[in-house]
Amino acid sequence: MERGIDAYKLKIIAMLFMVLDHVKTYIFNCPVFPVHMPNWVSLITRFVSPLFVYLMIDGFYHTRSRKKYLIRLFTAAIIMWTGNTIINYIFHSVDPNTGQYTFRSLVLQGNNIFLSLALSFSVIWCLENIRQGKNKLLYGALAFITTCLCLSFYVEGGSSVLSVAVIIWFFYEKKNLQCIAIGVLCVVRLLLMLMVYALGSTGSTLYAYMCYNNGWAAALVIPLILLYNGERGKNTKFTKYLFYVIYPAHLWILMIVRYLIEQH
Repeated sequence: MERGIDAYKLKIIAMLFMVLDHVKTYIFNCPVFPVHMPNWVSLITRFVSPLFVYLMIDGFYHTRSRKKYLIRLFTAAIIMWTGNTIINYIFHSVDPNTGQYTFRSLVLQGNNIFLSLALSFSVIWCLENIRQGKNKLLYGALAFITTCLCLSFYVEGGSSVLSVAVIIWFFYEKKNLQCIAIGVLCVVRLLLMLMVYALGSTGSTLYAYMCYNNGWAAALVIPLILLYNGERGKNTKFTKYLFYVIYPAHLWILMIVRYLIEQH
C-alpha cells in the first residue's frame, strides 16, 4: 500500500474546508447575523483553491481526453453562472446606487471557481503545446488571450489560480521545486500585504488585515502536496463528479440562506 494521501482523499479534505470557508463568508460574515467565526478561519482554508488547481494539473496529465475535461469545466462554469443569476434575480440583487439590475449584481454576484479552473486549464494546454513545439505562434496567441480573460475582474481569483497552475505545470513531477516556488510566491504576497499595511490606509489591525488579504496563507497547501502519493484512490462516476455537484449545491444553498437572513 502506498504511503501518503491519494487524490480522492485530498479532494474530500479540500471540499470540507471549502464548505467551512463559504459558510463563514456567506453566513457568519453577514452583518445582521448575530454570531461570527474567528478571522483565522480564513487562513486555514486558503489551501483549498491551490489544492484543487494542483489536482487539476495532475488530471491534465492523466486524463484520457483533455478536450472532454475542458468541456466539463466550461459546462460547469455556465451552469454555475446560470444558477447564480437565477438566485440573484429571484432575490432582487440590484446595484445599491441605482436600484437597477446590472451585469455585476445579477451575473457576477456569487462564486464560480469553475471558470477560473477552465481558463487556467486552457492556458496550461496552450503552454504544453508550445513546450512540445506545436504551432508556437497560434498557441502563444491563444495563451495570451486566455491569460487576459483569466486575469479580468469577471473571473474569481483568476490571478491566484493561474499563478499556481503555471507553477505546478512548469515544475510538474518535481514536488520539491513546486513547493519551493509556491513558498516563494506566498512570501512575496506576504511582503506585499505588509507593505500595503505599512502605508496605514487599511484602517484595521495587522491581524485583521492579514486574515483579510490572505493569499500568503496558500502556503498551507505545501504539506498536502508533499503528502500526495500520486494515486487516484477511489475512482467511480460518483467520485469523478462529486466536486461538480457539491460546489454549486452548497453555494446556492448558502446564497439563498444569506438572502433570507438579510431580508428577514
